[in-house]
Amino acid sequence: MLVNATTTPTDWNAVADAPGLDEDRFAGDAKLFVQFFRKPVLQPGLSQQEGRAIYKETDYIRIMVPGDKLSVIERPVDAIDARRFADKYEKWKAGAGNAVEGTPLSSLPKMTPSKVEEYKFFGLHTVEQLADANDNLGQKFFGFQEDKRAAKAFIELAKGNAPIEKMNEELKARDSKIEELQAQIEAITRMMGAKSGKSKTDAE
Repeated sequence: MLVNATTTPTDWNAVADAPGLDEDRFAGDAKLFVQFFRKPVLQPGLSQQEGRAIYKETDYIRIMVPGDKLSVIERPVDAIDARRFADKYEKWKAGAGNAVEGTPLSSLPKMTPSKVEEYKFFGLHTVEQLADANDNLGQKFFGFQEDKRAAKAFIELAKGNAPIEKMNEELKARDSKIEELQAQIEAITRMMGAKSGKSKTDAE
């Protein structure tokens, strides 16, 4: 007899926080070199929608056995990492600040690395933040108004390009399907030709 039943997806974060989790394999963690950092990760969907590269700063962890360069593990922080290295992670987050999302300032033409660092000192990390920045900052930066106008123009231009980027992606997907169909047709043609040749040989 068949029984219809609904299943609930497993919440792995809850599993990681469950009491009694076997952590014997982490007994030597005190000897490890552990470092947390943030890494800008490209957001493909949002980037295509906005017509420009959009990044989101994501928490990463680097784990290494001291003295063994081949042992380095680098990955986004997950629930187990957050619990396994809870003390270090919380201390790092306290001083790391909020994650930033947007287009890096370095994407702007004529934006030098030194100027990027100057803007970061005042909390401006992205083109979007610069475009919305208070004009009072102009007293502290030479060329601020020009940079702000460039940021606004960059965003407006990207918005205009967004439909074109979307169309290009759709054309690429279409071309890929066409190539796949052509390959299938060629394979069928070869197979039919081989069968036809065999039939003639058998008839003779």
